[in-house]
Parts: sequence; C-alpha cells; structure tokens
Amino acid sequence: MKQLKYIQKWKILLSLLVSLLLTNNVCADVYRMIDKEGNQHFAERKVDSTYHLILKSDSNTSSNSFNTQKRKNVTVVRVPRNKTLQKKYHPLILQAANLYHLEPSFIHAVITAESSYQYNAVSSAGAQGLMQLMPETALRFGVNDPFDPKQSIHAGTEYLYTLLQEFKSKELALAAYNAGEGTVRRYNKTIPPYPETEHYINKVMGFYWYYRNSL
Repeated sequence: MKQLKYIQKWKILLSLLVSLLLTNNVCADVYRMIDKEGNQHFAERKVDSTYHLILKSDSNTSSNSFNTQKRKNVTVVRVPRNKTLQKKYHPLILQAANLYHLEPSFIHAVITAESSYQYNAVSSAGAQGLMQLMPETALRFGVNDPFDPKQSIHAGTEYLYTLLQEFKSKELALAAYNAGEGTVRRYNKTIPPYPETEHYINKVMGFYWYYRNSL
C-alpha cells in the first residue's frame, strides 16, 4: 500500500511538472537531478551531466534534446526534501491564509521560492526574511522586525492578497511581487517580459501545484 501511494504521488508530481514545462505550448522532456542533500531538481532539458531523462515528450522527437542551446532560460523546479521547517512554520502560514483567504499551499510556494524557509535570509537587493520583503514594503504593512517569522508571513500574505485583489490572477500577483506593482501596471497588467520574472512565476507555480498535493 505504501509503495502504491509513492507511485501515485510520483505520477501526480510528474504530470504537474509536465504541465509546468509545457507552458506556452512548448513540447518538453523532463530531466531530474538529485543533489548531495537529496533535493530533487527538475528541468525541461539536460542542464548538465548530473541531469537524467525521466520522462520524454511524445511530440519531442528532436535529436537536439541534449543541446544546451535549446533555451537559455531553463525552468528548473527544485522540490525540497527537508520538511522540518515547512512543518515549523505551517501553523503561522495557516493563520495568515485564513485571515486573508489565501491557500496555504500558495504561501508555502512563495516562501520556498523566496527564502527556502530561512527566516534570516537577505537578498542582494535588500529583501529580508521568510517572504523577502523589501524595507519599504515591510514598513507599508506594519513590520517592525522583518526577521520575525510571524510578522514576515502575515505581511507577505497581506501583500499577496492586495496584489491578487488588483491583478486578479496568481501569475500577475507573483509578477508584481517579484518585479513591482508599478512594473506590471506599466505593461498594462500583463507579465513583464523579464526572464527573471517569468522564471520566478514558473518556479512558484510549480511549487504551488506540488504543495497542493503534498502538504
């Protein structure tokens, strides 16, 4: 029974990864790499020799499947193996999710992409805490200590709620979270053509669909 559940979970994960990697109707294979810590990384092409083909698209018959020039901006989904920090912060995430009527899996996805649950994370741009709030955003949502998990989670969730109210979709809300609200408005409420932002959206949505079936 345990083995059957494991197989079913893998089928769900692979189907979600295929959906993610076929964004914009691009046919893709699925490659997997397991790092030294046991974390799994998925991509639509062979990024390097550590990636191995685990699922081949029926419609992708190109002999250049292993060509690194196929696409520069490769979508890589990293599925965390360690659940300890996820469980630690899950009660706070549930509180914030209930308060702002968001899915806990969506908040988990953003935190995974932003800080990998490291409460003291600081980005090169100056974003801080679990949800990597910029100082002005933290101030806007009443955060006194950006490294306090409860404050970060509640402020980040409220910010996501605000963005969803304006932009009406998870993808656009994530674009605004990553590139700024003004940027999304400047592009007439469409996803800005920034590779970093497009990759960020794909990554978070990949985590979101994964967590919906695994939390």
